[in-house]
Amino acid sequence: MEVAVTTDIGSAQRHNDDGWCAEQLHRNVTLLAVADGFGRPGGASSSSIALDRIRESVRRELRSASPPRSLTGADIRDILIKAFAEANQRLLQLSGGSADHVNAASTCTAVLIVSNQAFIAHIGDSRAYLLRRGELVQLTSDESIVPDLVTSNGGGHPARYRQVRPLLTRALGIEAEAVAPKVTHYTLHPRDAVMFSTDGAYRALSLTDLQMALNNKEQRAEWITDRILTLARAAGSVDNATVMLAREATEHGASSDDGAKPTPRSRSLGTLVVAVASAVLLTMSFMWTADTRLYLGTDADGKVTLYSGSPTNVLGLPMHVARTTYGVVVRKLPAAVRGELDDGIAVASPAAAAALVAQWQATPRH
Repeated sequence: MEVAVTTDIGSAQRHNDDGWCAEQLHRNVTLLAVADGFGRPGGASSSSIALDRIRESVRRELRSASPPRSLTGADIRDILIKAFAEANQRLLQLSGGSADHVNAASTCTAVLIVSNQAFIAHIGDSRAYLLRRGELVQLTSDESIVPDLVTSNGGGHPARYRQVRPLLTRALGIEAEAVAPKVTHYTLHPRDAVMFSTDGAYRALSLTDLQMALNNKEQRAEWITDRILTLARAAGSVDNATVMLAREATEHGASSDDGAKPTPRSRSLGTLVVAVASAVLLTMSFMWTADTRLYLGTDADGKVTLYSGSPTNVLGLPMHVARTTYGVVVRKLPAAVRGELDDGIAVASPAAAAALVAQWQATPRH
């Protein structure tokens, strides 16, 4: 599975309130999600709070299943519904919201891929798409109303595109009694791709625009997600925007629980069974599952990345694994921040990491 994400704060926003998650939870289980929030309880975006709780809940439920492949479709549906309910309660708890006043809320579209079975949980107006044999199909329906927005027929460009925030009809963090997400099930085929987008990207583009960009198969996935956001900006979008693309969506790769780095393009150690190396890998796996230490650093592509573990190597093997890569290029940050990233900046939680990155994005560059 090749996964790429491009996210951008937008020219009219102070913070990037979009969030995303791409994580392999078991050998044949991968969680992908995007969210678009408003409100920042404790300085963290609502989207990152919701995604952290959903990820933690799904992890916990999968660990309690022995083995995960024993889960039925109904079990997976219940896992996703429970995860969304916990995220809803967490947002209400941190924001101090009530039935009369909403302080923070978030959309969320998540897919839990188990082998070749995709279970999509959806609330709000972020979107999931399926690309199969060159044809793009929208898998979710928008739970929002856009005032005074008239679209042309046949999937063409919007007849009048205005910078009007859609009015959500459902979202996490609005009601104390959680509204269950809509959960749908699809069987993926070899070479299928799934794409996720927040409204800051897709509202400015037609389905045809998206399909043409996605069908550049000779390009890397990251090039395609960058291209979609460039097209959205050119079409007039100034909002937070996030696009995630997962190609070869049925190919999960090595499991993070087996000690391999959980990225789609990582390589397995294969038959390397040196005793010391095995011990190191077990230590890495423990650090991953227990989240013993989190820190922000720089990945091989020069982007800010959240790691679990320690920023060191033993016998040439890293004692850390990547958790999340943000769309922030390190060389564009102030020199002081770059220096701290070289040594690793310790953070208390993924939400705290997202808040710190958002602060860097909001700081004017001189």
